[in-house]
Amino acid sequence: MDLQHAFAIVRKDLNEVFSSIAIYGPMIFIPLFFAVTLPLFTLYISKYAGPQLASKLMGIFIGSGSSAGTLYFIRFFSVNVLGPVFLTMPIITASVIAADSFAGEKERKTAESLLTTPITNGEVLLGKLLASFIPALLLTLLVFAVYGSITDYITMNAYNVLLFPNVSWYLMLLNAPFLAITTIGLVVIVSSKAKGIKEAQQISTLLILPILVIPFASIFNISTLNTGFFLGMLAVLVATSVVVMLLGMRLFDRENFITA
Repeated sequence: MDLQHAFAIVRKDLNEVFSSIAIYGPMIFIPLFFAVTLPLFTLYISKYAGPQLASKLMGIFIGSGSSAGTLYFIRFFSVNVLGPVFLTMPIITASVIAADSFAGEKERKTAESLLTTPITNGEVLLGKLLASFIPALLLTLLVFAVYGSITDYITMNAYNVLLFPNVSWYLMLLNAPFLAITTIGLVVIVSSKAKGIKEAQQISTLLILPILVIPFASIFNISTLNTGFFLGMLAVLVATSVVVMLLGMRLFDRENFITA
């Protein structure tokens, strides 16, 4: 396998994605908007309702106006509620780019040139996988860093405490690459049968919905988002990503994919 061929496809696909603000605009600016505004939203809620909500959610009593109660709530809200929300970022980003890279080329009839080049199926697939995976991972890291930095700035100035990074935050970041890989693998599978981008993008909902259930499970004490939870989630995602990628590689055929 010639990695230069694969990275040539990475450059081609990324140039196509970032040549259209309709694709990269929402994909980048919406997550960053939430990364900036949600710390302010968290502080507002915690300032006026943190101790009361902490008492209800965690089953402990904290006096009104207590800085301990406010910090307890910020930590709980940031990890247990907003953490899973931010974990949808690699899913959304990977699904948008992968759908455009696979199903989009089929829809636009722009990939026929790949049939006349001495590039193998493996090189084509690797290039398209990396073109989806790299931006998804980088954007996820950026969103987590922006949110964590702003939250730390607020809590340091108000309470002289840094909340991030913490073990749960690191474990969520460790899950992010496998969420992206699983998403890309599913898009490859769907794109082998789909006729357009919209059909391929729908696959992201299969992963987003379970992730968005996690905050409610935590709020209602159905599960605890501790180290064991995130390690278990990681094990499931590693196994799932391996299965879907192997299936995607089995189904991917350059000629049939492009001409279908």
